[in-house]
Amino acid sequence: MIKISKKTKESLIVVTITALIIGGSLGFAILSNKSFSYDVKTFSSYNELLDFLGSNYQNYNNYYQYDALDNAPRIMLPNAEASKSGTNGDEAGGGNSDDYSTTNIQVEGVDEPDTVKTDGTYLYVLANQTINIIEAYPANVANILSKITFKDDVYINNFFINNDYLIVFGGSYSYPIFYERTNEDTEEIGEEIVEDRPWDVSTSVIRIYDISNKNNPGLKKDIEIDGNYFDSRMIGNFVYFISTEHTYNIYRVYDGNGVLSVPEMKIDDNVSKIPYDDIYYVDVPELVDTMTHVIAINLETMNVDEKSFLIGVSQTMYVSLKNIYLVYTKYDYNIRPLVGGDFESSDETTMIHKISIDNGEINYLTKGEVPGHVLNQFSMDEHKGYFRIATTIGYSWDEYNPSKNNVYILDENLERVSEIENIAPGEQIYSARFLGDKAYIVTFKNIDPFFTIDLSDANNPQILGYLKIPGFSTYLHPFDENHIIGIGKDAVASNNPSFAWYQGLKISLFDVSDFENPQELDKVIIGDRGTDSSALYDHKAFLFDRDKELLVIPISLYEISEEIKDQYDEEPANTYGEFTYQGAYVYDLNLNGFEYKGRISHMSEEEKQNTDYWWYWYYSSSYISRSLYIGNVLYTISDKMVKMNNLEDLSEINSINLE
Repeated sequence: MIKISKKTKESLIVVTITALIIGGSLGFAILSNKSFSYDVKTFSSYNELLDFLGSNYQNYNNYYQYDALDNAPRIMLPNAEASKSGTNGDEAGGGNSDDYSTTNIQVEGVDEPDTVKTDGTYLYVLANQTINIIEAYPANVANILSKITFKDDVYINNFFINNDYLIVFGGSYSYPIFYERTNEDTEEIGEEIVEDRPWDVSTSVIRIYDISNKNNPGLKKDIEIDGNYFDSRMIGNFVYFISTEHTYNIYRVYDGNGVLSVPEMKIDDNVSKIPYDDIYYVDVPELVDTMTHVIAINLETMNVDEKSFLIGVSQTMYVSLKNIYLVYTKYDYNIRPLVGGDFESSDETTMIHKISIDNGEINYLTKGEVPGHVLNQFSMDEHKGYFRIATTIGYSWDEYNPSKNNVYILDENLERVSEIENIAPGEQIYSARFLGDKAYIVTFKNIDPFFTIDLSDANNPQILGYLKIPGFSTYLHPFDENHIIGIGKDAVASNNPSFAWYQGLKISLFDVSDFENPQELDKVIIGDRGTDSSALYDHKAFLFDRDKELLVIPISLYEISEEIKDQYDEEPANTYGEFTYQGAYVYDLNLNGFEYKGRISHMSEEEKQNTDYWWYWYYSSSYISRSLYIGNVLYTISDKMVKMNNLEDLSEINSINLE
């Protein structure tokens, strides 16, 4: 791989940061209800790839020319405040190792990677960049069997467990190294030899370990590919891995001449360039700033298949049993300065790319687009051949582009079938959940409308009911087909109709049995203003089991002191609490509502006496991030330890130090 001069690199950094700030692949879009037809093409040579990228690169620079970063368009922060919102013991004589929780996922049969997994007997925990293999059952004799550590230049994000295989994902970044261009390289791409140049290498890493011997796991396969790890899924014995790299890592401008750096993939000790005819692009006039690498791994044969697509940056991903949907928001900015140096925003379009992953075979299918931007993966769903997506156009705080919300239904070719538009104008989506023929959406500005939507007729979706209550939910989870759990924040309206003061954490149980008249069956509010939970923005931190009537979530508790309360007859809504506790809150939850059962912390006695520095506790190794159960034992996990408590009375059984 070849690098560019310092001057060129600095100019690229300006363009790159600008692109990242304003949200990804940018360009012009004309929204309409027309049908789209796209040809998928590949390249006949690396020179053709170079010409294609060079043309896109030039268009990119022509469109985004700014003298300095201060003049670049940027996303405006909300007028209102923002939330921080971004699985799975058995005591001797109780429970059963076949009875255990798994990672909280969106689509049944489509596993999602996490930092904690269990198979009902063993517990696998990523803590402090080390994977600990723990004999967890029975809990009273639990112990660490082995540890897998990684080099300093490899950062591990998460992993899967599949029978005797541990599949680990992460990234590697090497500081400037020197890459020597060989004669073979120059002959292949038809360029003159230039001197060695420093190259900053960022790669995605997949490590597959054989853990049939839990005391001595062995590396089975080592895969690296250019780019940054984006996300992954596992369906049966197939693992699907997505890595993305900006095309400025591939195409560079050096002394007026195009220089090509061909993406590479390493499997074990074999390094090879990605073949030009395995790199695909969609034949439409659109700026392409990112190459997406999709890897399929067959865990039975260890065969690895890879295809690369020039489809723009991926911001969010939804995966069904048969398809990957990669989406990003494209902004068309009217470059007209406003007071304060910001720029008036105009159209925003969510681009959707559909890639088939049938039994490990990767094929690009089609492309679609809808107005607006998506919140997260739960804003999307595939059902009965239709793709459903909820979007927000604009922002509730933006007077030049006030928000409105929409639900679109697209067919298998991603052509629009129907829509519901202009939902709750002036508000924006805070959570969404598609469940079969029904959908639930929460919007918010100063009060929480909880909408129930009938999608049974794809040609005629309808909002059937809504409920207005204080606060909002950032995550919705099915209790059963007639009840929904919501977790978010309580809120107090202000004198400004476009603003509300966030308060303590709120968990609600909604009754949707009368779909046209949803009701809040019960609620619990935890702490005061400032109270937070990773479950607000990370669904894998949310543990719920209906049969066990069990709900567990991590809580960072903030409480207003009695001294502050004594100063007011009623303390102001903008009063923050002080950090007092972090741990897992445990509730019994059934159709009678929530019943507080207790809480578990990993904080030491000394730490409990010194809670002055909230920022320390946010990053503390004592922060419980996950919980799971095996049999009748609740396991809570932090970077510091794994603690095991009896589910009946939460009495402590055992703990394991991970530091």
